[in-house]
Amino acid sequence: MRIGEKVAGGVLYALGLILAILRPPMDRAACTVLPGGEVCEAINPFFLTLEVGLVMAGSLFVALGYPFKNARQLNGWLGVASGLGIAFVGGYAGLKGIVIFGAALATLGIILYKLGGLK
Repeated sequence: MRIGEKVAGGVLYALGLILAILRPPMDRAACTVLPGGEVCEAINPFFLTLEVGLVMAGSLFVALGYPFKNARQLNGWLGVASGLGIAFVGGYAGLKGIVIFGAALATLGIILYKLGGLK
């Protein structure tokens, strides 16, 4: 079953990233054009939640298919994989707050993964 979990996780993770490229979670706000020529944009919470959820679920299924030494390594790997995916989704959409959150999550995940390998 571990191979099936890895494949399902990889597909979900890739689907979240592909969806972020094809349909970023940004919408034009009622096609409003400002006097400076730029367009008002707003975050579409449905697609943002869908893309981040697919990335997180994919990283969870991939992690369940791998035998980690302990729970710290598992949680660290989940932080790294989810953080990088979330940062990619936010970066492609131009959402700096989501990028910072993803990078912080990945950094904490690396620290936790390294601490888990010590024991």
